[in-house]
Amino acid sequence: MDTFVCEVVAMMRMVTPPLAPFVDRLPLPSRLIATEHDGQLTVRIRAGEHRFHRDLPASSIWGFEGTVPGPLIEAERGQPVTVEWRNELEGPFPVSDTVAPQPTDADGVPVQCLPGLSGGEPERHTAGLTGHTVVHLHGGLTPASYDGWAENIFAPGQPAVFHYPMDQRAALLWYHDHVMGITKFDVYAGLAGLWIVREDRERDLGLPEGPPFEVPLLIQDRNFDLDEQGRLTGRLVHKTDPEVMEAFAPFTVVNGKVWPVLDVQPATYRLRVLNGSNARTYRLVLLGDGAPELERITQIGTDHGLLRTPVPVPADGVLLASAERADLLVDFSDLAPGSELTVLNTAAAPFDGSSFPVADAENAADLESLLPYPQVLRFRVVGEAKVRRP
Repeated sequence: MDTFVCEVVAMMRMVTPPLAPFVDRLPLPSRLIATEHDGQLTVRIRAGEHRFHRDLPASSIWGFEGTVPGPLIEAERGQPVTVEWRNELEGPFPVSDTVAPQPTDADGVPVQCLPGLSGGEPERHTAGLTGHTVVHLHGGLTPASYDGWAENIFAPGQPAVFHYPMDQRAALLWYHDHVMGITKFDVYAGLAGLWIVREDRERDLGLPEGPPFEVPLLIQDRNFDLDEQGRLTGRLVHKTDPEVMEAFAPFTVVNGKVWPVLDVQPATYRLRVLNGSNARTYRLVLLGDGAPELERITQIGTDHGLLRTPVPVPADGVLLASAERADLLVDFSDLAPGSELTVLNTAAAPFDGSSFPVADAENAADLESLLPYPQVLRFRVVGEAKVRRP
């Protein structure tokens, strides 16, 4: 067998995911509504256990309130919010950080497309992280003293009280750890959550607010370790290699679940989407029966709130870099019960502007682009269609 054929076979053997996609229901984060607490919130930063997939053992994580993601905080424009962030972290750091000694395995498969440590040794300095943290409200118009600057850390056992004026437009923000030099590790361990600013001017538009028709989506990439028998253990792995300095993990996690499914009614849904990955860019496309369904999506907002005018999404999908947000309306109103639409990622990593054609998105798995599994999320329609789309 010549070298070219060997390389093709190596690529083909990775197309089938080691975990079944679309078997876990999409979880929604708990809601922490500031006005219900007179603007005074307490959020504990804790170690916890989290199951990323039904077929994975529980993973140790660090999370706000010990969950992945943290609670969805909802605030009103012009009504200040005070948060007491309580650092209650304890125990060892829950992520194995490593640099694989080679960029590919013996079959030529990039190690970043594979679970496990790929021959690397756990980095002892990362393993020794002691849980010092600081919280940054990303996208918030926040005074410098409460902005979570990277050296303003507080240790386990210490609280930090931050004041947020909320003097800004309605928008999707997010909060995350922000410690100098280790933000990528702490966020990877689970220290991230969504924050929505609301206002009456937006309510006057009649947009969906709250469940079930407003759905927050925190998209991240993650990897997991293997035991001696080659089985996934659930332990988080942050892996780089000699040729790629960033970690591009193979499994896409949405609201803490690998490739989940969401049951939707035949109606219009509002998706509040955040790319919470450290390095990976996503180009999200929507397919039904293998055909593009992007005309169902209208983008109404970005990082700092609503656009002046809604726009159709680009023909090649919704592009989101790290920390970027999108506010989307998706119309399922004309779909029959049992219809399924799938969100896929077609963006190469590291992102160079290229991606798979939308028409071929189902075949977007590409190891050379560090995209072994393009699956992101599936929508499954339940209930009878009542309104036809114009």
